[in-house]
Amino acid sequence: MNEDGQLIDAPELFSRIASGDEAAFRELFELYVPRLQAMASRITGSAAVADDLVQETFLKVWIARDQLTGLEQPGAWVRKICFFLAVNHVRRQAVRDKVMDHIAHEKDASGKSLPVAEMAEFRQLLSLVGDAVDRLPEKQRRIYRLSREEALTISEIADRMGLASSTVKNLMVMALKNIRASLQNAGYPLSVLVLIDILL
Repeated sequence: MNEDGQLIDAPELFSRIASGDEAAFRELFELYVPRLQAMASRITGSAAVADDLVQETFLKVWIARDQLTGLEQPGAWVRKICFFLAVNHVRRQAVRDKVMDHIAHEKDASGKSLPVAEMAEFRQLLSLVGDAVDRLPEKQRRIYRLSREEALTISEIADRMGLASSTVKNLMVMALKNIRASLQNAGYPLSVLVLIDILL
C-alpha cells in the first residue's frame, strides 16, 4: 500500500498470476485482503458481507487473470472490482428494503463520501447495462427488470407473468447472456466486462 492507502501495483506479481501461478495469486491475496476488507466493510457496514465480497473479488480476478498484463494499473482494477461489488451490494439491499435513497447518496456505512471517480464509473456501467437491457426481447427484459429492479424471486415473477418457474429461469439466463454478448460485441474487453458482470 502507498501512503494514501491505494493498492500498489506489482507488475512482476501480476505477470505471474496472468500465467496461472497460484503461489503468486496467494501472495496477492495476502497482500491486498486487509485493505479490501476494510473498504468493503466500511461501505456495507458488515464485516461478514465484506469477507464474502473480497472472496468474490479474487474469484473474478482469477477468472480474468489473462487480462492482467494488459492493464496499466492492475492494483487499481482489483480495488475497483471490490468497490463495485460493495456498492452494488448496498444498492441491491436498498431495492430489497425499498429504501431507494440509501446509496443516494454516495455515502458509505460510516457516512463518509464515496470516491467521486469510481462512483461516476459505477453509474456509467449501470447505464451501459441499462442500454443492453433495453435491447432485450420483451419477456427477457421484463423478467430481468422484475428480478433486479423490483427484487422479485423467480417464483414471484412466474406468478406475476403466468409462467412456469423453469421458463422464468431459462429466460433470465438468456437475458444475462444477451446482455454480456451485447456489451462484448460493442468491443468491451474482459477487464471491463468483469466490472459490468458485477451489476447484472
